[in-house]
Amino acid sequence: MASPQVTPPTSSEPDWTDQVTGLVVDVVDSIRDKTTGPVLNAARGVVFGLIALFVIMIVATIGLIMLGRALSLLPGPVWTLYLGLGVLFSVAGLAVMRMRFPK
Repeated sequence: MASPQVTPPTSSEPDWTDQVTGLVVDVVDSIRDKTTGPVLNAARGVVFGLIALFVIMIVATIGLIMLGRALSLLPGPVWTLYLGLGVLFSVAGLAVMRMRFPK
């Protein structure tokens, strides 16, 4: 019994399985980009925002400590420094308290 002659596809003929696989991959990539893309961007924003907030809090704390140390070197009584910082923090606290309830 003679086997039928099968001619292998030439390189000029496109393979339909490769085309279908490429189409499926493109569709899946498109759907994934449209669905998870915004979620990933939002998650990155939250993470970077929290990191920035943490760094700003540390820098502000160190800055206030350095300001207090520098102002304590000025001639005069130290209680003026404490009074000035107390007034500054009181004004900041009152400003934040006014913003908590919208009118």
